[in-house]
Amino acid sequence: MHSEGHNPAAATAENAAIQGPAPSLDPPATEADGAAGGGERGDRGGTRSLYHGLRSRPTGLLLALAAATIVLYGMRNARSVLAPILLAMFVVMGLSPILQWLKRRGMPSWAAIVVVLVGFLVVAGLLLVIIATSLGQINTKIPVYQSGLNEISTNLQTWFADRGIDISGLTGNILRPDKIVGWVTSSIRILVSLLTNAFLLILIVAFMIAEVYSFPRKMQYQLQLGPTLGRAFGNFASVTRTFLFTLTWLNALTAVFAAIVYYAFGVDFALLWALMFFLLSFIPNIGFVLAVIPPFFVTLLEFGFTRAAIVVAIVIVVNGFVNNAIAPRFMGQRTGLSTLAIFLSLVLWAWVLGPIGALMSVPLMLMVKLLFLDSYDSTRPLSALISPLPKSDPEGGGGEPATAGENTSG
Repeated sequence: MHSEGHNPAAATAENAAIQGPAPSLDPPATEADGAAGGGERGDRGGTRSLYHGLRSRPTGLLLALAAATIVLYGMRNARSVLAPILLAMFVVMGLSPILQWLKRRGMPSWAAIVVVLVGFLVVAGLLLVIIATSLGQINTKIPVYQSGLNEISTNLQTWFADRGIDISGLTGNILRPDKIVGWVTSSIRILVSLLTNAFLLILIVAFMIAEVYSFPRKMQYQLQLGPTLGRAFGNFASVTRTFLFTLTWLNALTAVFAAIVYYAFGVDFALLWALMFFLLSFIPNIGFVLAVIPPFFVTLLEFGFTRAAIVVAIVIVVNGFVNNAIAPRFMGQRTGLSTLAIFLSLVLWAWVLGPIGALMSVPLMLMVKLLFLDSYDSTRPLSALISPLPKSDPEGGGGEPATAGENTSG
């Protein structure tokens, strides 16, 4: 029995003890959850397992996916303006290691900016000249390509006719001169579409380079980013900067070798195909294939299948050597994205931003992963889904998938 003047806090505690613990809205804890919780207590920087995250935070994941869908549709509608801005941002990030190197050599900041800006303008001007000159020369070579195509079509029909097979209808529909020339021309139009807003792109890059030192400090101090977002921005800048700079000079090295091969075998428009090789190599998985198709057809139509096959085979060997022997020595940081995630990012960003989105698919997915998915508890399970398995479980059997909180660079 308690007197009327009893302590309310004590009464509340007594009632709670009698009634038992309040019902929880969370699902019942399991042994696996306890292990995951113990890991969290041991390391506050760790993340919960993918299974536990999907089970305990479905509403947060759905809201994140809904918000992402709205943002992607908005980006698609604004891609004519947004794509050049994003491309310029990644161009500046790729150039920033040069700025840092010049500063370490004792050059003043303003002088380093001027040197990098002038170099960028010179390279951009050369690219425009190469494309414009090649487009003007292609029309003069069309009769040669048409003659070669007619010869190939006749030889194929004769070879199959000797074996009792009539393919005249097939060759008439597929190996038509206007179609083949159209395929080659459409490949060149990809480059033209990438440089349609060249002047706007150059202006944006110029202003971004001018702000390359002050803008990060403005974001840190004026926006008052918290420690989590501050680390996320720093990690994103470091990983993406290294990735873009290394990939750029590796692609340039491979393009130089490809240009030498094209010149050695007399392939028309060698500089144009080398430029296309350089740009399309930024597209993961399929960029290299797209880059070798136009020079193969041009060589096939002018010199025959043997030379075309030799040219493509040499370029494939050179590209394989660079990617497997040279690239691993310098690509110090991996993207932290699985192969499937890289391919799906190509499809997604090409749909959202067009050809420029295909070029920027890996950096854009890195931005999404490092800035957003890794920064919030509700989206970390999604980050784990697009990350590769940890080194401790290379075969994929047993163990948990790698979480976004883990360092996947190596």
